Amino acid sequence: MPQHLFVYGTLRSEFPGPLAFKLKSQARLIGMGCAPGALYDFGWYPGAVFNADARTRVVGEVYALRNAERLFAQLDHYEGIAESNIRFRRVVIKVRLERGGTVEAWTYELNEVPAGRRPIESRDFILHLRRSGGRPIRL
Repeated sequence: MPQHLFVYGTLRSEFPGPLAFKLKSQARLIGMGCAPGALYDFGWYPGAVFNADARTRVVGEVYALRNAERLFAQLDHYEGIAESNIRFRRVVIKVRLERGGTVEAWTYELNEVPAGRRPIESRDFILHLRRSGGRPIRL
């Protein structure tokens, strides 16, 4: 089982959310990375679909996990993967690190892309929020 987590949205260290803060305090940020896939805008949060053959990359951060089991219980609840209308699932992907090399990491992926959603062109949710003035963009 991987001992890393790839985050691309509201769990990133720059996002001002309580779970992003908790992750920073309970895991070690290794640095930036990217994984083949597409990133979609849902307003205040993004969703991603990963595919090893994708031409585009999702930008995010990689954390080394200390107490993965306990942390995943909280993150799984936050991502809603135990709910009956599950939007996300936790999967293992290969992430290319900005400083070089790759790691296998857990991440949260959309079960399916709802009709009418367009990809975030920058492939970086934090950059996307900055460009929109920090407000969610409704598509």
